Amino acid sequence: MSELVVPSDLRNRFARFGQAEQVLARLGDTIEQIHELNLAGAGNTGDEIAQTYRSKVDGPTDNLKVLVKQVRGVLLMTDENGQQVSNIFDQGEVDAGGAGRRW
Repeated sequence: MSELVVPSDLRNRFARFGQAEQVLARLGDTIEQIHELNLAGAGNTGDEIAQTYRSKVDGPTDNLKVLVKQVRGVLLMTDENGQQVSNIFDQGEVDAGGAGRRW
């Protein structure tokens, strides 16, 4: 029978996903600031230059915002689920210790 080994720093390992999510949150804010600067720089006018610029910049910027949001979601979910797994392993150790003492 194989033995399940849980690293002592499991909770901290999963917490790193939350830290990475926070970094991406700041990246998302920066992307939004850049987008606002692009809008201000190109203007909201209907002239040909503004339309051409916006046609090249708006789509990729929106795609980047969506990508960052999706990756943030995965990182946050991994952090939260990892913390739950860590709690389950901790409780398993407590339960096993109690069962061993009663035996």
